[in-house]
Amino acid sequence: MNDPRDWNNHSRWEAAVSLAERMVARGDFRAVAFQAYEGEFSPCVRLGTQRDGQPLDGNSLFLVASLTKPVVALTVLDLVQDGTLSLNERICDLLPEWNTNEKRRITVRHLLSHTSGLPDQLPNNQELRARGASLEEFYQHILSTPLDFAPGSRVQYQSMGFVVLGELVRRLTGENLGTAVRKRIFEPLGMTDSYLGLADHPEAESILARVTSVELDAEQAATAGNWNSAYWQSLGAPWGGMLSTPVDMLTFCASHFAGVPRKSRFLPYAVLTEATVNQLPFLEDMNPRDRSCRPWGLGWRLNWVGHRETFGDFLSEETVGHWGATGALMWLDPRWERACVLCCSRPTSESRIPLIRLSNAIQSAMESDD
Repeated sequence: MNDPRDWNNHSRWEAAVSLAERMVARGDFRAVAFQAYEGEFSPCVRLGTQRDGQPLDGNSLFLVASLTKPVVALTVLDLVQDGTLSLNERICDLLPEWNTNEKRRITVRHLLSHTSGLPDQLPNNQELRARGASLEEFYQHILSTPLDFAPGSRVQYQSMGFVVLGELVRRLTGENLGTAVRKRIFEPLGMTDSYLGLADHPEAESILARVTSVELDAEQAATAGNWNSAYWQSLGAPWGGMLSTPVDMLTFCASHFAGVPRKSRFLPYAVLTEATVNQLPFLEDMNPRDRSCRPWGLGWRLNWVGHRETFGDFLSEETVGHWGATGALMWLDPRWERACVLCCSRPTSESRIPLIRLSNAIQSAMESDD
């Protein structure tokens, strides 16, 4: 097997791997895995250990949290491209229970671009998770939750909008979201180590045994329904329940590039391109500050260069990506057809700065010609 330090003999790639080793050694996170793409895939670097002290290996999975959202979004866009629905359709015309007050104005585009007015999490989120609530229960609570603002007037990260999208997919296809994602994304791309929901999976127990545990503090670990619970990892939450690997997620990212052979793409290039385009200029009532400073595509977020949640300090303004709260980051730069996925064991609230630094070093390695 090739040494993961030696990607086309780039000294900067070796420096990036060495940086990651130092991060693990000094305790920035117990484990980290990452891979990059620039015309070809780098080796996947895996460093550190599982909770039981066993080293990460090619069998290790990560709960990638909100990296789930672009995957769910592309599943919805697959339904758009085959004529099942359209982006400016009102949700209430597809899900009649939404035909009430301001909620009747919410469109598919609003849900995909975080402009619906729905909250990120429900007020009783922890209670629902503690008693092992189903996705249907989450959906019913969202129906009775008031909007925070008129649809299309502001940007607010809204995980609950993706629960609505999951229900939309279920109603339109007759399949649960996990099945639809598998058929429309995972299987066409060969993402054989990715799962969204394990309730009916015959190998659920062995799959769960492969998941890299998140480094929870004592208070979080004592909370029922936490990230390391079998309930959460099996639920298939549309906003953050996917299990995957850097290799599979990078395959997903690279499929968006024009230079990738058509047979390697799972959707027409026009659809993939639209997903990465800033949607806010199309919304006439959008708040000017959000329009200029907080751009969102369809499921993808554009790089907020001056924000603490940037994906990297030297990425082009066309770069799109997503953070995952469990310690995950992915980005793709359509201008240069480069992409990167990083997964670590420590929540992003504690590992964001190390991950941004590592992202910078990996991008620099892609710039190098030595």
